[in-house]
Amino acid sequence: MPNSVRLALMLSTLPSDMFDQVLAQMAVLPWDIWDDDATVDEQLVVQSMNERLSKMSPQDMVETSALAIREFKARGNLNDLNQGIGLLRNAIDGFTKSGDTKGLFDALRRLTGCLTLSFERTGDANDLSGAIQSMQKAVELSLDDSERAQAFYTIGQMLSQRFTLLKGQDDLIHSLESFIKGLSILPDDEMERHGLLFFQDIANSMKTSIQYMPVFNKFKDMFVKGTTSPSLSSFMRSRILTRLGSELFDQFETHGRMEDLEEALSTLKSSVELDSTDAEAMSIYGVCQLVHFEQRGDSDNLAAAVATQRKCVELLDPDSEQLPGVLNNLGNALQVQFEHLGKVADLDEAVNVHQRALYHLKVNTLKKEAKFTFHRSLGVAYHRRFEHLEDIQDLDSAVNQLEMAVSTAPDGHPSEAQILAAYGNVLCQYFNVSGQTSLLQKSIEVQRQAVLLTALDHPARPLRLVNLSGTIQDLPSFGTEIQPIDEAIVIVEEAISLLGDYSPLRALAMFRLSSALTRRYEVNKTELGEISLKDLDRAIETGRCAIQTLPRGHELDLPKLCFGLATCLLFRYHSLNKVESDRNEALSILEKGSKCPSKPVAHQFICAIKSAQLCAEVHGVQAGIMAFKAVFKLIPDVVWIGNSLDRRYRDTELIRSFLSEAVALAIKANDIRLALEWSEEGRCIVWGQILQLRQPVSSDEVLAKEFSQVTSKLQSLESKPVMKSNINMVTQLMAAVAQAVNRDQPVPIPGISQEEFAHRLAAFAVGVHDHGKQEQRRLAEKLAEQAQSVPGGYKFQHSKDFSTLLTAAQGGPIVFINICSEQCDAVAITPWQMEPILIPLKTFSEMKAVEMMTTFISDLEEKKVRTKSRGVPQSTVTGRLWTILASLWTDVVHPVLTSFGDQPPLQLHNQSNGKPLHITWCPSGALTFLPLHAAGIYKSSGGKKLFDYAVSSYTPSITALLSSQEHHHDSPHQTSSAPRLLAISQPNTPNAEELPSTVKEVEILQSIHPNLTWLNDTEGTKDAVLKGIEEHDWVHFACHSEMDMEHPLKSAFLLQDKNLQLVDLLMKPLSHTQLAYLSACRTAASNGNIPDEAVHLAAGMLMAGFQDVVATLWAIGDDDATFVAEHFYRYLKEEGDGDSTQSSYALHYAVGKMRESIGEKNFLRWIPFIHLGI
Repeated sequence: MPNSVRLALMLSTLPSDMFDQVLAQMAVLPWDIWDDDATVDEQLVVQSMNERLSKMSPQDMVETSALAIREFKARGNLNDLNQGIGLLRNAIDGFTKSGDTKGLFDALRRLTGCLTLSFERTGDANDLSGAIQSMQKAVELSLDDSERAQAFYTIGQMLSQRFTLLKGQDDLIHSLESFIKGLSILPDDEMERHGLLFFQDIANSMKTSIQYMPVFNKFKDMFVKGTTSPSLSSFMRSRILTRLGSELFDQFETHGRMEDLEEALSTLKSSVELDSTDAEAMSIYGVCQLVHFEQRGDSDNLAAAVATQRKCVELLDPDSEQLPGVLNNLGNALQVQFEHLGKVADLDEAVNVHQRALYHLKVNTLKKEAKFTFHRSLGVAYHRRFEHLEDIQDLDSAVNQLEMAVSTAPDGHPSEAQILAAYGNVLCQYFNVSGQTSLLQKSIEVQRQAVLLTALDHPARPLRLVNLSGTIQDLPSFGTEIQPIDEAIVIVEEAISLLGDYSPLRALAMFRLSSALTRRYEVNKTELGEISLKDLDRAIETGRCAIQTLPRGHELDLPKLCFGLATCLLFRYHSLNKVESDRNEALSILEKGSKCPSKPVAHQFICAIKSAQLCAEVHGVQAGIMAFKAVFKLIPDVVWIGNSLDRRYRDTELIRSFLSEAVALAIKANDIRLALEWSEEGRCIVWGQILQLRQPVSSDEVLAKEFSQVTSKLQSLESKPVMKSNINMVTQLMAAVAQAVNRDQPVPIPGISQEEFAHRLAAFAVGVHDHGKQEQRRLAEKLAEQAQSVPGGYKFQHSKDFSTLLTAAQGGPIVFINICSEQCDAVAITPWQMEPILIPLKTFSEMKAVEMMTTFISDLEEKKVRTKSRGVPQSTVTGRLWTILASLWTDVVHPVLTSFGDQPPLQLHNQSNGKPLHITWCPSGALTFLPLHAAGIYKSSGGKKLFDYAVSSYTPSITALLSSQEHHHDSPHQTSSAPRLLAISQPNTPNAEELPSTVKEVEILQSIHPNLTWLNDTEGTKDAVLKGIEEHDWVHFACHSEMDMEHPLKSAFLLQDKNLQLVDLLMKPLSHTQLAYLSACRTAASNGNIPDEAVHLAAGMLMAGFQDVVATLWAIGDDDATFVAEHFYRYLKEEGDGDSTQSSYALHYAVGKMRESIGEKNFLRWIPFIHLGI
């Protein structure tokens, strides 16, 4: 652009009152300014400019300098900038001489800006120093607080720049002083607009000053004590410290330096002490406390972190935009507190507050992709709760939330690796549940990506490496191939190399390494035939190191580490000609793990079991007895009443793993009373808990009332149906609700979309279900607390002593049979003897019992009687069943009968009434599947059979029998003239085979008991039946039933509208019921997974409050069902005087009549009828 044109444009921007003046001055120049080609004599120009300069006023110089600066900014010519600076210096001299303070301030301020431009262009520190001096002079002139505040801020910034350039400590000090002075005089009406800048720069300078600790400490103390400036309020000082603490914490998260975390914690503590109403400061402080606990294991910081976040929530209004973030922080703290203390209530609350955070109204002000952190936190909380409680719905929810986090997190976000790591972990967990190898492969892929995105010096890298190593160890090929084992070892070794000696993660990393090394030893030995102890020796050393380095506050992990080390030691013990030192150390380590609580408690429990087994092996029977006593004390914690019924039944499998062995050990010690007490304590545990909830526990009326209220609520919660969960549940609910929402109408919550509204309602539906589970867990923990107040102590489930168990045998002997790999024994308690009778079953074994059970079930399935419904004609029996019944007689029943006295078994009668002896059988293990009541020799005529000598009943446990007896004593006696009998017949059950004979069956009953209540066909609804049960003493079911082996509590009677499930009956504590006759199929069939828990409809009726139950082991024919029922009820009325306690004799009589009719060798028709109860 020609100079003349540029000049014209510049002139055109001048104020109108200056234009003429400047133009007049230009008219006397010695050349034509409008002629671009005019020759200019430089000397003339200089001479002219000096003359003109001497005539210009200071203000003219300021304004002319502005033109020069503008020219510099446009063309970048440094000469223009220097001319402007020169003009301003001259103007400053002029203003100084004239005493024009306002003009001087303006010129100094402009000069500061020009020198700053020069510094930025040239990097000359002198320019920066000049700018600082200029502004320092300017700030002394201004009387306006706003101007002076801005000046101090500018000085502070420039001093910070010079410090960065020259590293002069004084510049750092003076920059802080300038910021502080500026902030202290900043007008209130400008605080919101400019205050944040001051806070940020002060915090940055303070952060920088950490490398000069005396400077840092000096100013920090000044902020804390308020000595920085009299006018700097505690609020301002608190904000500064908050900003500083936040910057230090961010610095720690980036670089992982503990000194940054320590200073952040100290600084934020001072901040909240200055202003306890600052929710932002409070929340950051709580996060810092939590992280400090995670790094150092100081439990005081953990408790403080939770308390701080709670207080922060209280400080905020419910509609505050800060609340979602604070709730998220509280949820994280509660989750960590659970890890430390093991209280499930903390875990439940963590899930709840994370849900509140995610679905808070103010979250809608965030962009969709900004919600990912809330999805991640909630997903992690669900995952952790699943790990502890094993509720598949939690795992589904965890996957759902973490998938949302992964899909909405922006690419390249700093938290991307954190989200991927959490997602990979939950996928690995889902593999462990489902067995889908594709999930495991995806988990490894996702975790590898998380590691790749994590910097080498990032503090989270070691944990992600440890988790990746652990996931690789779950690969199916890990047990047979060296390559994945080697990779897992390399990965975890890298993690260990990155960890400090005192890192809380070091113990877990060592544990992972020990596990991988042990596995490599096993693979080399079994697959490759190489026996080298190098890996095993190293595994033991790292296992020891894991235990030694476990920090305070992480004791809940100790049992898991102890079991791992003990396993390695025992491997070496068996590999090195049994060196005693290894076995002794393993025992010591297991004892240590058995005494330390763990979450889940299974780790401690397994240590206790292995410790007791090894103790008996090393130190003998008596030492083993003492060790097993500690194991039994843990059973109430393992099968915790706060868990769902299905979960508790799964947990009983742990008890099954050692129970028979412990009972056998007590028998070896000749402590038969203890053997019986232990057998009772480890059997029908869930039934025992349910029964115990109904028992009074204290003579203290107030305590008893409180206890009763809690137990009643627990029973009510357990009776509610379990909602089946799957991974798409929330999505399906959301879609359904979205379709139901009228898209032409706005949603009732302003500011959210139709999709978001549907999502919230779906989450609410899931949350309502979850609330019931949480309430059950809360009540269980409250129950435990209340139990501490009971005089003498109280704990679910406490065992009954022998003297109490003995009272159950008043109606005849009770025979418990223990099946163990080493020995099999029966223990009987009788009315005529005060001590238990030990009956060694010398010719019986666990292997024989299992073989008999397998053969028996195979025969039944071959004949399809285990799968057929009622009404199907019975098949003929095979010869193998004869052999089984004969073996039961010879090996089990006959030794028991013989032990009752010197008289031959034929003479065993109840001497008081002339009736046969009543024996109640309480089998265990494989024997629960076999028909002891049918034991006998059938191949030859005149062979001995149990039914010729005794009447047989069964009981799931002696406790159940005691409960029935107590129920009988407490309930009013019913005479034969007035039994309240309810009969249910279902000839046409929907979706099931027709059973027309059930009508005939009840018609016969009606002829015997004309006043019975009959619910036939469509009258037999679930509600009607339940109501009828509440109003009658005897109940007769003539219908279909079904067993649910996967979820035993869903086994049910099939009615018109809904199934009457076992769980429905279980939660109906009835005080008047006496007899339940179950003329349905397989109502007493055992569950193969948990045989000692007696999870079938017949046992459920006992636990619901019925004293006597008649049930079936497999499918029965229509004619047989009618025949037995008719003779049963006639006997009760005519011979039993309407007393339901004679039910065992009535069934014995009815089945005997059936044998007479069809022949005793037609086993499949008469054997399935059994009696349970008193």
